[in-house]
Amino acid sequence: MSEFTHRLPHQPWSKPSRNEDRYFREEEFRKRMEAARKRESERAQEERRRWLEAHQGHCPHCGSRLERITVDDGSAEQCPSCFGVWLDRALFDRLTHPHAKNEYLTGIFRGILLQWTTGEVRGVTPKS
Repeated sequence: MSEFTHRLPHQPWSKPSRNEDRYFREEEFRKRMEAARKRESERAQEERRRWLEAHQGHCPHCGSRLERITVDDGSAEQCPSCFGVWLDRALFDRLTHPHAKNEYLTGIFRGILLQWTTGEVRGVTPKS
C-alpha cells in the first residue's frame, strides 16, 4: 500500500498528533475556566442582591431603620439613632447647586465636601 492510498480522505488517521491532544486539553481547560468564572459571577450577583435586600432601608453607619423625611420639595432618609441624613443624587445636586433660595445651604455643603476630600479644616493649618 502506498503512502498516497493510506492517507485518503475517507480513511481516518490512525492516531492524533501531540499538537491535537494539547489543543483539545487546552480547549477543555478554557471551557472549564469560563464556566467557573460564569458561576462565580452569578454567585457574586446573587450575594449582592441578597445583601441589598437585607440592608436596604437601614443606616449604613449604625444599622437602624431609616425614616423618610421631606427636604426642599424632595425626600431623604434620616437615621433616628445617629441622625445621619441620606440623600439621593437628584436631591443632593439640587441642594448643592447655587440657586437664590438655597445659597447658604450650598455654601455649607461645598465646605463640607471640600473638607472631606482634602482632609483639611478651613482656618486650621495641618501640623507638619
